[in-house]
Amino acid sequence: MDNYVYFITLVVSAFWIIEILKASNFEKAFKPNAIWQIRSFYILIALVGAHLVASFVERVFNLF
Repeated sequence: MDNYVYFITLVVSAFWIIEILKASNFEKAFKPNAIWQIRSFYILIALVGAHLVASFVERVFNLF
């Protein structure tokens, strides 16, 4: 059950973090037309953040 909670939270929070990054103006920090660099940055930050959120939710889930 813990793996299900972790995986679902990981996927949902990764999409949520990507949407937040899209709404921000991080594109200005990169060179123009560097689309693959921007996308890889978004994915990397989203996966790291999603892992942290999923780990936290899993630990809270284990308390109950």
